[in-house]
Amino acid sequence: MDISISTLLAVLFSSLLFISTSQADSQDILAYLQSLQGMEAEELTDPPEGYRYFLLNYEQPINHLRPWEGSFKQRMILLHRSSAAPTVLATNGYYSSVSTYRYNLTRILGANQLKVEHRYFAESRPEPLDWQHLTIRQAAADHHRIVAAIRPFYQGKWVSRGSSKGGMTALYHRRFYPNDVDGTVANVAPLSFGRLDHRYVTFQNRVGERSCRQALKRYQRHLLERRESMKALISDYAKEQNWQFSVPGGLDQVLDYTVAELYFQFYQYGSFDNCHDIPDAQATDEALFEFMKEWGPLSFMTDVGIKTFEPYFYQAISQFGYPKLLTRHLKDLLLYDPNDYRVYVSEWPEPFDWHAMWDVAQWVAFNSRHVMLIYGEIDPWTAAAFFLPDSTYRSTYKFMVANGNHGANITTLNSQDRKHADQMLKRWTGVNPIKIETLDEQNEGYDEDLYPYLTINGGFNKYIK
Repeated sequence: MDISISTLLAVLFSSLLFISTSQADSQDILAYLQSLQGMEAEELTDPPEGYRYFLLNYEQPINHLRPWEGSFKQRMILLHRSSAAPTVLATNGYYSSVSTYRYNLTRILGANQLKVEHRYFAESRPEPLDWQHLTIRQAAADHHRIVAAIRPFYQGKWVSRGSSKGGMTALYHRRFYPNDVDGTVANVAPLSFGRLDHRYVTFQNRVGERSCRQALKRYQRHLLERRESMKALISDYAKEQNWQFSVPGGLDQVLDYTVAELYFQFYQYGSFDNCHDIPDAQATDEALFEFMKEWGPLSFMTDVGIKTFEPYFYQAISQFGYPKLLTRHLKDLLLYDPNDYRVYVSEWPEPFDWHAMWDVAQWVAFNSRHVMLIYGEIDPWTAAAFFLPDSTYRSTYKFMVANGNHGANITTLNSQDRKHADQMLKRWTGVNPIKIETLDEQNEGYDEDLYPYLTINGGFNKYIK
């Protein structure tokens, strides 16, 4: 009987795969992790029921094109359930807290979860910092090496997920390594075209009821008209929080930037119900300030805030692009331009990489497969939503949550859309997603990509679901 070379190769490959799978089944996950070159793995206590809990640090090249030039340790947190279960790859866009927090996608799939801290943030910072290697392609290569190292242990399907910058990171990873995972769920992930993308201004001028927009604009003006009182209140609050502000413009610049960002964040994190809470001209200084504390990102302008989030702003300035804030109605009262990002970075990159986002946009629109995008209707970041065709063949779909904000995710979809999303997940993973009413109540914490500055500021707690 004649056997072709291709048949022999197929049999050999199947045999090797069987051997690898059998080894994974018989090997302990900790032993496997510790056997990986460059991997440090420590098992932690108090995991969620049915899981094991690990802190990982993986040696990564600073420059994947020239790996011999230096390395850094990239922090990860693994919640291990079973080698047969699906795995959720959480591509955090910022830091990763060492916690047992499980994302909604992990819970509805009964999945393992591997949460990855983004390069240049928190514990995953090269020393010294070389900003030229903080690019979407280098970060994608980080995730590719991680998947290549850890995925062989697992037989289940892999789905990547992320919210906001984490969702962007997941899509960038898929752009360069489309076959690393079996599907991607990206929540509220924007695609800005250049520095000061004007689409955001158009959106901010149209979102919601005109009466609410006008009340919010009048409120911003009240803050700036009471500049000296607001600066005094910021100073007192900073002492309570042990904050330091060293920006060149001092508290004047802190106030201007916070007030301008407040309009954007009011819709980003809030709802139309909050329109009734906007203080009017008769409000006391203290009432005006309390509302600013709730909705304005004061902590971003602190010394700790600028240092913590400088990698994000560097990426925005060099490749991501960023929104143009709505400030025309404040022009006569501002002393500093809140659309000037120079205050956030120690090094201003030139030139801007125009190709990066257009390349990703083209891939998502025309070549992506097994991608689910979810956006909130009133979230200003939706102004820059990815274009993605709804395709059964490609298993791609973009969902819009009515009146949803930056917290839009699979659990906030209406029943019809949730059914559609569950069908997509089952097609990708072979697992029937758990219905929302059967989810456990032990999902403590918050999505770090949606509320990154909670590490600095205790605000926004009442808006977290």
